Amino acid sequence: MKRPPSRPGNFNWREYNDSLVKRGEFLLDLEFVENWDKELLEMNKKKRPGARFEYPNSLIKLQAIWKACGLPLRTIEGTTNQLRKLGELPAKNDHSTIGRRINALDFQFDIPEGELFLFADGTGFQVIEGGEYLREKYGKENRRWTQVVILGDPVTKEPIMVRVNIVQGSEVKTVKEILTEEGLKLKEMAGFGGDGGFDEIELWNTLDFRGIKSAIKPDKNATEHSKSALRNCKVSIRNRAGHGVWAYSVGYGRRWPATEGIFSAVKRMFGEQLHARSEAGIVTEALLKFWAYQKMKRFCEN
Repeated sequence: MKRPPSRPGNFNWREYNDSLVKRGEFLLDLEFVENWDKELLEMNKKKRPGARFEYPNSLIKLQAIWKACGLPLRTIEGTTNQLRKLGELPAKNDHSTIGRRINALDFQFDIPEGELFLFADGTGFQVIEGGEYLREKYGKENRRWTQVVILGDPVTKEPIMVRVNIVQGSEVKTVKEILTEEGLKLKEMAGFGGDGGFDEIELWNTLDFRGIKSAIKPDKNATEHSKSALRNCKVSIRNRAGHGVWAYSVGYGRRWPATEGIFSAVKRMFGEQLHARSEAGIVTEALLKFWAYQKMKRFCEN
């Protein structure tokens, strides 16, 4: 969602208000019911031997959105049951089935068409119920915080790739893993940017090798004679023209709506606490917040 500025200016308050109202519509978007039987038929055709699916993924995804909004699984079961009684749903599932199916979902993020100039950053989410488990397994230095690293699009202001690290690690390492493992999905990636934490020679050379433009902020004491030609070029521009000219020339200011703006919106809408106890549950709950944000944002803009 676009956040209203501190001063009204030319901001369209009516449009913003309508988008907030539409969030509520999204929570009860039941258009998928029309294809309930067809979706189940397709799902069961592809299923391995075993019990057949009784509930389509579309229902589970809607229930996942409710969970992201903070509803406990038993409350979600009750809401589903009420919709079943009202004749809006063909069937209802119980809380254990809901939780199991949500954890099994493949949270795929929609990737915009065309060339992408993505920015990366990380943030922390506090683990509540599972905090003691993490401290016992990984040590007191963990402090019950889980790291989330995203690649965000400054145009759509959406997360495109999201990785969850149970133990806080190197954001640069996580980004390099994403660029390697998700290379086919990001083949239209034209540029990459990030703050000074991503100023690493190996990453610069990876971008240079793949022909990806860079908007990484070099260290203020960076030399023009490093082992990365791409970095040397950017440092030279920064040193001669100044930080402001460099930032404008590479579009560094777009980092805010592509990272910090997304973090702020997700935490405002879904909170910054994770209540899962297991590692798998923690990863799923964190991913779910960003996946739900993209789905809800796209629905409200259509």
